[in-house]
Amino acid sequence: MTVRPKQHARIGMFHLEEAILDVLLDARHEDECIGAAGISRRTGIHREAGPTMNMNDAIVHGCLNKMEGEGRVQRCQQENNRGGWELTEREFASRRDDT
Repeated sequence: MTVRPKQHARIGMFHLEEAILDVLLDARHEDECIGAAGISRRTGIHREAGPTMNMNDAIVHGCLNKMEGEGRVQRCQQENNRGGWELTEREFASRRDDT
């Protein structure tokens, strides 16, 4: 059986979203609001600063925006007054039940 490119993309997105949600779950246990750069670092996909730094966290931003539309994550304010992300109560409850 051959896996089509779209199937690979769906599988990859599922795993990336799960990694992001795991980071946000850990942050929730620490009562922390975390930004996309912090999520990128904790998942191991963050690139060091370079000529294209303005798009450094684009894939994480895209996933977060998608999951926000699904009601899985929401925006919050970090201690440094920058925007960040956290799990919604519903997503936190569903993940807490899984552990």
